[in-house]
Amino acid sequence: CSRSGESEEYTCECSEGYEGEKCEQGTLDLLPASNWDPATPPAPEQATPATPTTATQPSQPTTVSSTTQAPPTLQPWQPKAGQRLLVVQWEKEQVRDECYLVWFRGLSLSLSHSLPSPSPFRIVVNVSGAPVLWRVGEDGFQRSSLVEGTIMWFQQASDGLVVPDHSLPLGHNYFLSVLRVGTPSGSEVTLRLNLTVKASSCVEPGSRFSDPQCSGKGKCITQPSVSTFFCECENGYSGIFCEEFDACHLKPCQNYAICSDLRQGGEGRNFTCICPPGNYCGGLCQSQVDHCLSQPCRNGATCSSSLAGPRCYCPEGYQGSMCEQRVDPCASSPCHNNGSCFPQGPGLGFGCSCAAGFTGPTCAQLVDFCALNPCAHGICRSVGTSFRCLCVPGYHGLYCEEEYNECLSAPCQNSATCRDLINAYECACTPQYEGRHCEIYRDPCLKAHCQNGGHCESVGLNATCVCPPGYLGEDCEVDINECESNPCHHGGTCIDQSNAYTCHCPPGWVGASCEIHLQWKTTHPEDTLTNMPRHSLYIIIGALCVAFVLMLIILIVGICRISRIEYQGSSRHAYQEFYNCRSIDSEFSNAIASIRHARFGKKSRPAMYDAAPITYEDYSPDDKPLVTLIKTKDL
Repeated sequence: CSRSGESEEYTCECSEGYEGEKCEQGTLDLLPASNWDPATPPAPEQATPATPTTATQPSQPTTVSSTTQAPPTLQPWQPKAGQRLLVVQWEKEQVRDECYLVWFRGLSLSLSHSLPSPSPFRIVVNVSGAPVLWRVGEDGFQRSSLVEGTIMWFQQASDGLVVPDHSLPLGHNYFLSVLRVGTPSGSEVTLRLNLTVKASSCVEPGSRFSDPQCSGKGKCITQPSVSTFFCECENGYSGIFCEEFDACHLKPCQNYAICSDLRQGGEGRNFTCICPPGNYCGGLCQSQVDHCLSQPCRNGATCSSSLAGPRCYCPEGYQGSMCEQRVDPCASSPCHNNGSCFPQGPGLGFGCSCAAGFTGPTCAQLVDFCALNPCAHGICRSVGTSFRCLCVPGYHGLYCEEEYNECLSAPCQNSATCRDLINAYECACTPQYEGRHCEIYRDPCLKAHCQNGGHCESVGLNATCVCPPGYLGEDCEVDINECESNPCHHGGTCIDQSNAYTCHCPPGWVGASCEIHLQWKTTHPEDTLTNMPRHSLYIIIGALCVAFVLMLIILIVGICRISRIEYQGSSRHAYQEFYNCRSIDSEFSNAIASIRHARFGKKSRPAMYDAAPITYEDYSPDDKPLVTLIKTKDL
């Protein structure tokens, strides 16, 4: 099944042996009975016939009911000489397990075929017993019901079962039967036959069985929409029974001629070609008719023959289909602008007498007033009895002799100088401006690329980068290394920063340049507080920490204020001391932050810490503020 595009229409491409819109009709070849060698009928087997039923009997789900009568035997089938029959092989793959009635389910094989009358139907199958054949109506066939059915019997062939031709009248024939395939213990299969018998038009009336169908020159076929079997002739044959050889099938006639076959039976090869009237001739209409043989053209015209007839090519001065009319050369008024026409010479020759201001063979041209090139810088065009100059851009005047001064409109800006050109101008800009009209200010800082926070300052056409503290260079690209002077003492490590530096001091040294030495002293002997309650210990430690922080803040504020006073009334040395005070305070804060991060910044076991006062001795030459540090200890 295939479908074209998005439409709902479909097409069934049938497998071999089937046809119809839905491939529901069989087209198996009709075999002549003379080619089938029937074996000797086997010994009669016992069959189980069904009890005859009528239309008044109720329908039963089973197809055949058993009785105690003597089992009959199937009558052997005797083929007629030359008789044709439809042979179908038992296809086990086509057996389906389906429902017949609502209450019955079983194996079923449905066959639907068309066959010509009179033709028997044979199915090649190995069955056990003598199956009963029921003729039913269309409704009973669709429902697989034996109601209103009539009992019939198959005829026994050597390799299967036969429905004889006398049991197959014209039209649709519906049959039901139950076959036990193979051994007596084999499975039962319900056979559903839909045999459509059609009249045959493949053999001439009065023919014998042994005569070939379609005169041996075609195939006997049928279609679901056709009520008979008919002949499909081979190429080259025609007629109802393909009895006539078609001599025109090779299309011997040429030039679209009509071929007519002469009916002479299967051996005749004669035909006649009917040529298109007036165009072609000859036995095969191969020659074109010459229409110029009768010389239809007059007055010395040339004749040309074509399918449409003769065509005359007239000489000058003549016209008409046969060139029979003389042409008046002045009839078409060839002279323009009130010119007068008069015949002149043979054929279509004429002359024109032109009015004032016009010239030419047909008075179509004005007198050329521009012959003297009166326009200095332009193109001359004649207008009536005068002329007009079309000036090139940049010039004007009657003769295009004057040039436009484009600088009169003062197009140049910012004190630029304008220079007049032909149909153009040019601005000579001052150094600070550019552009066609010198309207664009030329900022020298646009080309400067100041880095690291530097800003550009321009003076005239020059641009300079003003660098922030800590950087130098033309574009402030050089970072000044404050560590080159080795400001860190006592083995401290210097780290360069933007306009600053930082010293990482070794243990025991502090200060901005690691100039302060710290000496740790041991505290008093162990003071244990194990006998004190835990919450009291926490309160005491908290109070000491708060007091320590307050004292530290007061100490730093006091020192800084003293340093400021000294700076205001003294020299630069006091300010340096104040700076060192702040540096020590910064180092102390950094140390506290490092201890806190090291102790509490990582995940570890719970620990308790106590604060112990420590003192240090200052060995630096200058006086420095005292600093108290906190030393942590695991309890």
